[in-house]
Amino acid sequence: MKRLEKVRVVQFFLFERQEILLEEVTGIFGPNASGKSSMLDAVQIAMFGGNSRWAALNAQADDEQRTTRSLRSYCLGQYGESSEDRARDNATTYISLIWRDTVTNEPLSMGVCISASADREGHEIMGRYLLPGYELHMGDHLEIIDGQERPREWTTFRHQLIDKSRAIGNEVMFTDAQRYVSAVLLALRGSGHAPHSESFIRAFRFALRMRFDKSVDQIVRNDVLESIPTNIKRFREVTDSFKKLAELVAQVEAKITDGKKVEVEFDKAIDESRKSVTWGAMGKMAAVEVANENFNQASHERDIAEEALSAMKKKLDELDTSIQNATAEELRFQLAKEAHSSHKDYGTIDIEIKAASQRKDNHIKNLRSELSLLCKTWDDSLQSPLLQPMVAEVNPVLTNLRVLLDSQVIPSVEDISGTVTPLMKLSEKAYGLLFGQANDLKAQKKHVDDQLHDARSALARIKEGRAPLLPHVQRLLSELEDQGLHPIPVCDLVKITDPAWQAVIEAYLSTNLQALLVSGDEETKAFSVYRNMTGSRAVYGAKLARESRQQLNLPAEKGSVAELIGGDHPAAVAYLRGMLNDIKRAVSDQDALAGKRTLTQDGMLVSKGGFERLALVPAARFMIGAGSAVHRAAQEQEVTSIDAELTQLNKRAAQLDKLMTSFQMFSNEMLASKSVLDRLTEIDRISKDVETKTTMLTGMADADYIELGKQEKIWGQLAKGLGNDRDKLISQIGSADAQFYSLKTNESNAYVQVQNASDAANEARKHPEYDHEYWLSQWDRLLELFDENPVEKVNHCYQQANRAETRMKDAVNRGMREFGVFMQKYREQMAVDATDWRKAHDWMSDLLNRLIKTDLASYREDMDAAYRTSQETFRNDVAIALHNNLEYLSETMDRLNAVLRNCPTFSNGERYRFRRVVRPHLESLLKFVKDVATYGPTQDLLGGAGEIPEEFKALLEDKITPGSGSAKSPLDDYREFFDFDIEILREDPVSKETKVVGHLSKRLGPGSGGEHRAPLYVIAGAALASAYRLDNGNKDGLRLMLLDEAFNKMDMVNIIATMRYLEALGLQVFMASPGENLGTLTAFLHRYYDILRDPDNNTVMFAGHSVSEAVRNLFKSDLPEFNPNLVTQEISAMRSQLIAEVNT
Repeated sequence: MKRLEKVRVVQFFLFERQEILLEEVTGIFGPNASGKSSMLDAVQIAMFGGNSRWAALNAQADDEQRTTRSLRSYCLGQYGESSEDRARDNATTYISLIWRDTVTNEPLSMGVCISASADREGHEIMGRYLLPGYELHMGDHLEIIDGQERPREWTTFRHQLIDKSRAIGNEVMFTDAQRYVSAVLLALRGSGHAPHSESFIRAFRFALRMRFDKSVDQIVRNDVLESIPTNIKRFREVTDSFKKLAELVAQVEAKITDGKKVEVEFDKAIDESRKSVTWGAMGKMAAVEVANENFNQASHERDIAEEALSAMKKKLDELDTSIQNATAEELRFQLAKEAHSSHKDYGTIDIEIKAASQRKDNHIKNLRSELSLLCKTWDDSLQSPLLQPMVAEVNPVLTNLRVLLDSQVIPSVEDISGTVTPLMKLSEKAYGLLFGQANDLKAQKKHVDDQLHDARSALARIKEGRAPLLPHVQRLLSELEDQGLHPIPVCDLVKITDPAWQAVIEAYLSTNLQALLVSGDEETKAFSVYRNMTGSRAVYGAKLARESRQQLNLPAEKGSVAELIGGDHPAAVAYLRGMLNDIKRAVSDQDALAGKRTLTQDGMLVSKGGFERLALVPAARFMIGAGSAVHRAAQEQEVTSIDAELTQLNKRAAQLDKLMTSFQMFSNEMLASKSVLDRLTEIDRISKDVETKTTMLTGMADADYIELGKQEKIWGQLAKGLGNDRDKLISQIGSADAQFYSLKTNESNAYVQVQNASDAANEARKHPEYDHEYWLSQWDRLLELFDENPVEKVNHCYQQANRAETRMKDAVNRGMREFGVFMQKYREQMAVDATDWRKAHDWMSDLLNRLIKTDLASYREDMDAAYRTSQETFRNDVAIALHNNLEYLSETMDRLNAVLRNCPTFSNGERYRFRRVVRPHLESLLKFVKDVATYGPTQDLLGGAGEIPEEFKALLEDKITPGSGSAKSPLDDYREFFDFDIEILREDPVSKETKVVGHLSKRLGPGSGGEHRAPLYVIAGAALASAYRLDNGNKDGLRLMLLDEAFNKMDMVNIIATMRYLEALGLQVFMASPGENLGTLTAFLHRYYDILRDPDNNTVMFAGHSVSEAVRNLFKSDLPEFNPNLVTQEISAMRSQLIAEVNT
């Protein structure tokens, strides 16, 4: 048998050189922190070829605190928490294991050389070596330089090994840990097969770690029972064929499913478009009714206006006659007065009175005009929303002014102070309010104008095939360009070399894609321009990438996400690669969680402290290689929207300017009020002058002359009054005439509208998407709802049409988005314009029809044929192979249970037994496998295994389902037929029968004694025995088991039972254990070491002891587990002593 005989280390931990000898059972005993685990770690480092991922260094330290041991710390001899607490600054570490065949005495040497230095992180595996037939001595690892013993240089040691290997003819140097471990297992194999490397690594680590970090089922399944794939070539070929066809079917079905998502949205769009067109046609039909009503109303209003105009003209004729009569009488009295004898004496005064009266009338007229203008200005202005805040304040004062004007009385100073002056003050306030709004509107127009400029710039980018930028980034870009600079968004300069990764890369990079790359000679000015954009011009959050600071032309790490960033501009590529840094691409869950920073295609981002999921960017919103039709339509809509907003602002500005012009003459209340008061003062002065001269004339003139003047004045005032009435009537006739013309025009227009509405309705019904059946289903209901109000009927129809159109656009957007994803996902191309959704819909319908009727049907037919072939192959080949594996399972568990049955009981009189239970849903398939082995694969007159159960197809389909690569199937792995556990047995004290009292899976948890630790050793021993293939008496190969902190907190009963179990399995045990267990373990030890550590000098010393068979037997003789009669003898002695005491 193969036995590990020696461990030789150089510059490892606190040892400059150390050798220990091993026998069948070897132990190292010492207190905590003495370094007793270091030699076990040296052995596992050599066994694993220095692969730190496999090694479980200082394995049991995890019970209380996480270990800080590493290959580097072992090489440098770190003995404290600080990295400065080390034995050496540089190390060339050798760990060599010497094995010996106990039958042929042939040696085998293997090990690793590791280099480490205090001035660099990590370590370097210099080499791995395997030398059958040779024993490497300590001197082979050392050389004398300047009188001092030092590790031999690796290059020298390597040449030495190569020279020795020439005689062997085999490979002795290994650069890969996996190949090294496989070669070691092959070289140390026994008469059975070589251990499988994966099973060995897993079982070896489990024995060191001794933890229930997985379920009992998983531990037994994966660590105790060997993985034996169902390696049937023909079945593999058939399964692969079925798999490929099933994948094709699944791909076609997935493609059909994705295509139907597109088609569903396009179908919705077509349905909503049909409804929109039909509702639009119904609106036009209803509009005909409204047009007819409008025409009838216009005709009626024209008739009324015509009658009113005729009546006014008739009244005007009557007024003209009355004016002619009054004027004739005035003239008659004027001539009589002028012919009177007194006229020559008083004519001058009379002329002056007339002139003064005329001036007074003019002033009154101008005053009323000013006040009327003030009143009209407010009447016109209060309708504007700009002055709505003043309505409540102005209305009462304005009402008083209207009353004053309607009274025809000359206003007094009190009237001016109480009515006119307050309104003047409100006018001044209104002008100030409008002026402030004008300034605000000017700033708002400037902002919207800038937005329009940015939106048009973004549209120009899209038309050039580039994605639109965020508004603040576009604003900064425009400003820099206006300053003569030439920044370029990095998204315009790069590309993604693998389209499948673009969605997640853009999700991660986010706004970094819109960073503006500035050349080195423009960086300073760009910084200054950006910094000086303050106030309303300020931009925040936009990024500038400095070309001068990018590390150009550095290759991206293999397998990284950054590797997928390409392009012709090195600085832009370097900038985005720098953002991605060291993130690796990952596919499986294991790959994603194994790395420091990883990213999967579906958005799972793993970083040092945790992981998150990114929302993927839809293809229609890609920044890199963008400029899609969706982008263009959205941006054109934004330009239209902003332009419309600017138009509205210009309209408001025009209204505001008009209002300000109206109020400008009243903008200074003091001056406007003074003007009114001055005119009123002048009227009063003229009135007094007229009154004085009239009094003078009355006192001096003849009574007849005065009477003639009075009659002249009476008839003149009458003519004047009638003239005013005539003027008003003429004005009214003008308005009535204009209104009549307008109404007549309205009538003509209404008739044209009737014709146009009829034509539009007829044309709408001819539209190819007009649905007459849908019209029938809606029209009667419309008549019921809106029969009395056709206008509401029209509005309702157009509202429904707009809603249907909105739903159609939403469906089109969703459909085009899904269409874009579909085209990219399946690498499809259209021969026609892909931006026309109707053409896209027709193309998709044709594609789905072909996929469903041709491709899918053909693939399914081939898949069914492959399934039938796989059934026959399974019956003839696979079932037999599975049955052989199941027989191996039974033999393995029976052998392990036999060993456990013959071992002493553990604590509380407990025993353990491996248990398997068939999974219920696989019972019929397992029975079929057994029946095939019993009756043969064919059905004949004597019977047979029967039909293959349905579970076979379910398993086969599940096995090949895309995405189920990590799922295990019993078709591949015989262990998947069962659930595993470990039964806990105890002997009934009455019946002496052994009964099951529990299961280990139900008892897991922390325990201080062997209650929960002992099963770990049972499982670990079974796992290693299975991995080493120690079955059927094959115990001549590798059998090594390392136990760290062996049997810690376990009682003597459990320790003895466990050691006898491990002996029965045939394992070579090398353990590190607390000193308190030495007394019990001496019954099993062949050799042990006491370890002492000097903390002052940081040295470790071993003291070795051999334990002879006689000594072991001596210790066993005191143990009742080896001598059951001792218990009987002791009980008899105690009983005899008790009887003697009673008799005395």
